[in-house]
Amino acid sequence: MEMETITKRLPAMTIKQRLLIRFRKAKEMAGPKWKDKLASHDAFFDTRTGEGYMRSVAQALSDPRRGDVDRIECVTLALEEIMGIVNVHI
Repeated sequence: MEMETITKRLPAMTIKQRLLIRFRKAKEMAGPKWKDKLASHDAFFDTRTGEGYMRSVAQALSDPRRGDVDRIECVTLALEEIMGIVNVHI
């Protein structure tokens, strides 16, 4: 039996777009030294790889074609945690 699903929902933003909105909010709360705060809070971000994650996510704000969704999620969730933002499902 085939079922056809009809929805009246408008096309939603992509997960990447939603993550970038959340990242921008957390970054603004953290201020200009957000990378330093993140690196001092989480040892991963105090590594060369972690620094690369932060850089690529920051670049994705100005060019959304850049930045891997998994990296954006990793940085966003970590930054939200130190800013005290209650994580919402992605």
